[in-house]
Amino acid sequence: MRTPRPHSITALFLGVSLIAGCTQFPELDRTITPELEAAPYPDLVPIDPLLAKATAGRIDPVRTEAELSGRAAQLEARARRIGTTSTNATTATRVARLRAKAAELRRARQAAETSAEAE
Repeated sequence: MRTPRPHSITALFLGVSLIAGCTQFPELDRTITPELEAAPYPDLVPIDPLLAKATAGRIDPVRTEAELSGRAAQLEARARRIGTTSTNATTATRVARLRAKAAELRRARQAAETSAEAE
């Protein structure tokens, strides 16, 4: 395959530019309402206070990491406390009673299914 000549590339570019120049553009002059045109210009303010506000709202990664690490340590300590204190005698008795009731309900369901199959 032949490589394109510089004149053909220039002609192609010129043709595309001419076609693009003939397109219709929207009327951008009438996008501003009369109220906005009559409005006064905003006051000019020094930029230093604006820059100070912009940098004040940024997140400090070191402080954020320290806060999150502290919070994670508190949650882990709380989880360890809950895990060790929830197995007291009252809870163990309640869990045993619930397991016995669940086993009793399973036996009753199996008996009902067996009698239904026999009929």
